[in-house]
Amino acid sequence: MVAEPKYSFWREAFKVPWTMYGIDIKYKLNSVIFYFSQQGSTKKIAEKIAEGLRHGGHTCDLVRFTKISKDLELIKYFEFKRYQLIGFGTPVYYFHPPYHLFEIFEALPDLSHAKGFLFCTSGGNPGATLFKIKQVLDKKGLKIIDGCDRWKGLDQHRCYSHFPQSALPSSVGHPTEDELKQAKEWGSALIAKALAPNTPEKTDFWSKDNKWAEGGWKGRSAPFMEKWFPDFYLNKDKCTQCGECAERCPVEAIVLNPYPTWVKDCDRCYLCDLYCPEQAIECDWSKQIAFMDAILERAKKKKRLK
Repeated sequence: MVAEPKYSFWREAFKVPWTMYGIDIKYKLNSVIFYFSQQGSTKKIAEKIAEGLRHGGHTCDLVRFTKISKDLELIKYFEFKRYQLIGFGTPVYYFHPPYHLFEIFEALPDLSHAKGFLFCTSGGNPGATLFKIKQVLDKKGLKIIDGCDRWKGLDQHRCYSHFPQSALPSSVGHPTEDELKQAKEWGSALIAKALAPNTPEKTDFWSKDNKWAEGGWKGRSAPFMEKWFPDFYLNKDKCTQCGECAERCPVEAIVLNPYPTWVKDCDRCYLCDLYCPEQAIECDWSKQIAFMDAILERAKKKKRLK
């Protein structure tokens, strides 16, 4: 084994392979991926990226965000300094990241010691999701060297409740095996970028916000799309107080008292409504379903005219 050199570049040695006595010395890249995934699509992509990052004996840990209070506690004590590469993955909600993730990102410590990457899954239109995340992480000093927003994921929502699985038809079956293969290859390619000393920062993320996504989280003006969505209504005659809705809510906006009560702003994922076993959460989706049908019909007409 070659003894550790005393040269000043040793402090940065993990970033680039070097040679001593004609022997190639390759340093192990330690990476970590933080991801949020409610329905599994982003999880599948994260796992494949991690597989790619483990190529050649490098390491990659996976950390899943679940509940906002637990996630904030997690990052408070997490040993970020152990990692030279830090990734963040998210699904896309209405052309932007889930709102509660901003609170987590804003609570991150200084990350200027590391390089970073971003990825997301969407029903087909990621909007400016990665750009919005990068804006927050820039303040933490994390140098983003790559990002990918091209992977699709299963898009389930009450807007699509008249379709099988309450899913956007074009999103069913995603991510595909080919997409998962691409994710693994993308992860492998990140190794060289992370180890190279002069990898440029990625700055060309799509930045134009969709009007439906304008607005924000916690006291900021509500986005148009959220204003357009129906209010939550609980039918107590159907509710069994099972707690499934509260368990699924990553924002912890639902408490049992003894019936479910919405106590604060949320991501408006409506999975509490979608997965209530008694269908006790009753929201009037007629207007939204008609609107989505009109959009899909226009898309079909355009396709036929091509």
